[in-house]
Amino acid sequence: MFACRIAALALLPAMSSGCRDPLLDDEYWTPDASDFDASIEDDAGPGELCPAGTENLFNEAYSSYIGGEESVELSVTNFSYFRCPHCAHFAELVHEIWADREDFRKHVRLYFHHFPFDNQTAWQIHACAEAAGRQGMENFWAVHDLLYGGMNADPQKVYSVDEVVEFVDDALNLDMDQFNADRESDVMMSFLSWDKSQAQAVGVSGTPSVFVCGEKIGWSGLEEIVNGYLNP
Repeated sequence: MFACRIAALALLPAMSSGCRDPLLDDEYWTPDASDFDASIEDDAGPGELCPAGTENLFNEAYSSYIGGEESVELSVTNFSYFRCPHCAHFAELVHEIWADREDFRKHVRLYFHHFPFDNQTAWQIHACAEAAGRQGMENFWAVHDLLYGGMNADPQKVYSVDEVVEFVDDALNLDMDQFNADRESDVMMSFLSWDKSQAQAVGVSGTPSVFVCGEKIGWSGLEEIVNGYLNP
């Protein structure tokens, strides 16, 4: 019943695979905001390289990811907004690191979490990305790369909701009736709200907010910080 989704950054070779489906009876299962059930299958937790007793702050079981092809020794949790320039710079940094570092691809998993700002368009854009991922995690990453690629372009390109829908229709060959039903559903909004609430529960108010071993880090220092765990 559950499909195996391949997480592939569009600008990189396929880097990770994993079976993940945030669906129950063909709907997103949306737990209460207070439900951080670390026992859910496919939630790798913060990673075995973290200090003993590190709290598993976030439920990663419904998040698109890259890395961890062989094992998940360390998790990186990223809360982002698709119209945040610094988030776009962080996405570019992630592309570069995971492309260059085989040890990251094999043993470090980066999870994407939604943190749309409080306007209708923000929520609709995030819903588009997540609805695309409903039909395969690689489709989430394709929309992710479109949006952040536009933010990083010179001149900058900020995609409208209609333009994202057009990209999904033209480039991804998805079931558009299902895509539109998913992105416009109350269940989708509930899911995005729940995901954002995970960050708010630990005091996040801006993006990108990146966590390693339960600690919020300066995103530009990601490679150095992760190196410290991989090669102590």
